[in-house]
Amino acid sequence: MMRMRRFAGLLLLAAALPAAAQSAYRWVDKDGHVQYSDQPPPQAVKKFEERNVQPNRGNTQLPFATRKAAGEFPVTLYVGKDCDKACDEARALLGKRGVPFTEARLESADDVSTFKKRFGQDPFVPSLGVGKEMEAGFAAQPWNSLLDKAGYPAGKR
Repeated sequence: MMRMRRFAGLLLLAAALPAAAQSAYRWVDKDGHVQYSDQPPPQAVKKFEERNVQPNRGNTQLPFATRKAAGEFPVTLYVGKDCDKACDEARALLGKRGVPFTEARLESADDVSTFKKRFGQDPFVPSLGVGKEMEAGFAAQPWNSLLDKAGYPAGKR
């Protein structure tokens, strides 16, 4: 009985593997129409494209407005090694609003130089980059205003 369950589990796992990556085919038929399929084209078709299609790994669980804002105005939280409580409060604000963000540590001279080139000023941590806009130092009201302006939903404030 136990052996049968194990076999059934392995069989289900093997069946799920093809769903991880599939091929998609594109070709032009004899009438000049472009055809797309997950099945190979007929043998009469000599020229076709085969693409390995991966499942969408984006966070489709986020609300549409958040995904849209993140696509147009990505958020970066700039932190440093001496940024404890303020950085924690900054992360909490972004988490409470459900804002996806990248965290960048400003530790090396190259990090500081890159920040200066992007924003035209010396870094101050934490800082919030939203698209090309930046707010230095943590203050909830200006950070929320910057996120609102970019179209991020308000979340629970």
